[in-house]
Amino acid sequence: MDFSFIYQNNFKMFFPEMFLATSILLLTLHGTFIITSRSLGFPLITRSFLKLCILVLFLTFFLIENNSITFMLTYQNTFLFDFLTFNVKQILVIFAIFCLAVSEQSIVDNRLNNFEYLLLILCAILGLFFLASSYDLISLYLALEMQSLCLYVLAASHKNSSFSTEAGLKYFILGSFSSALFLFGVSLLYGCTGTTNFGNFSLLFAAVNHELLTLNFLIEKSLICIAVAFFFKVAAAPFHMWSPDVYEGSPTSSTIFFAVVPKFALFSVFLRLFQNIFFSFGDVFLLALLFCSVFSVIVGSFVALRQKKIETNTCLQLGQPRRLSFVGF
Repeated sequence: MDFSFIYQNNFKMFFPEMFLATSILLLTLHGTFIITSRSLGFPLITRSFLKLCILVLFLTFFLIENNSITFMLTYQNTFLFDFLTFNVKQILVIFAIFCLAVSEQSIVDNRLNNFEYLLLILCAILGLFFLASSYDLISLYLALEMQSLCLYVLAASHKNSSFSTEAGLKYFILGSFSSALFLFGVSLLYGCTGTTNFGNFSLLFAAVNHELLTLNFLIEKSLICIAVAFFFKVAAAPFHMWSPDVYEGSPTSSTIFFAVVPKFALFSVFLRLFQNIFFSFGDVFLLALLFCSVFSVIVGSFVALRQKKIETNTCLQLGQPRRLSFVGF
């Protein structure tokens, strides 16, 4: 057997990610040399750099669309490429292009002239790609933290606004809490099963009646911790308390991005985990998902009636003292 052919298709599977990562490095060099050029007069490159980022995302979409691989497990079964991953990556790129296109004027108005702001968006998309492809709890956590760290900085990217700094700090603290909760659930699950791989979980729970497992109680509690961590990330009620302050204090362009794009990758991981892998524990999570869904609809429909953001902006324009913008939580 020729072992040199085992990983010959890995490059194909990760070609969009490798292209995006290489583009981020080249754009970093491009932005650094342009804005520090004395001969060019230290130009502002926000609009042109944004168009370059959109071009990179368009080419990434082209590479994803023309990927010849339909199913593949690689790197010790820690990453998976299948139909779900293919569709999620396409949706992520499409909505990221849309968010950048509609945020151009907002970025200019807020004077976010640092090109690193757009690079952080590309890095967050790269982390979401790995998140959608993850087939192991360890790779899932690393990808989750990669995109989360970019979002923390995006929330606090408006340097001249104390509200933006406050939003980034709150996002970081509560995001760290959800990550710690996720790690606690992973540690319990690993202690009960001895593995972190999704394929091993699927084989284990498909061959064994989970009602007869002596560690059934601990496994359920570990999966509940993981589910709650995901509910925190997607701001599902009643784990949404951080979202009003973060969304209000962040720049509009950042809010448009991280209120829409990361949700698709998180929902795909949630779907893969609790429908395909831990389907034998579906009763517990179906009840939790139903409760959070109904509660999110109720909170979003009725509690938001106390929103006073329009009144606050009107007071600021008229020169009156600023009123507290309170969403009612």
